[in-house]
Amino acid sequence: TLFLVGKGITYDTGGADIKAGGIMAGMHRDKCGAAAVAGFFKILEELKPPGLRVVGGMPFVRNSVGEECYVADEIITSRAGRRVRVGNTDAEGRMVMADVLCKFKEMAADAVNPQLFTIATLTGHAIRAMGPNYSIIMDNGPARQQKTCYGLQDAGDEYGDPFEISTIRRDDYEFHSGKSEYEDVLQANN
Repeated sequence: TLFLVGKGITYDTGGADIKAGGIMAGMHRDKCGAAAVAGFFKILEELKPPGLRVVGGMPFVRNSVGEECYVADEIITSRAGRRVRVGNTDAEGRMVMADVLCKFKEMAADAVNPQLFTIATLTGHAIRAMGPNYSIIMDNGPARQQKTCYGLQDAGDEYGDPFEISTIRRDDYEFHSGKSEYEDVLQANN
């Protein structure tokens, strides 16, 4: 069973931590993860591969300023029961995908050969990890054991869409751990 979560930010102004200086141009593309999931389902409709079960989630949100926008320092409780302190509203991708990914993780417990994938334009991480002109892929623990990213990287090379492999480091866990008794996780730097 494949579980696909595609980030769908219909437009990203940065929210209350607004993007300034012209960086907002092009933020209509922040829904490419969800578009990729929708496209995958179109391919499934055409090819009808036997014996493959696919579950897709496309969480959509507009990250903008207004009376219903969330703000830095706000604490939001996730589906998993973790208290998340918002550090920067322009790091909305992880917020919009977290609850759907949690739901799919729960569903995967009863699935046959479950594999979970998140698909997103996480440009901040990609730029910091590899530079401005690279796409990246990351494995979690179970995927790393199966060497999933290497297989996908080989396929990308074969089809002319190469990308780099990124990893989570100890400092990433330390950085995002709660800094006070009020939160379990810090969503992004302040």
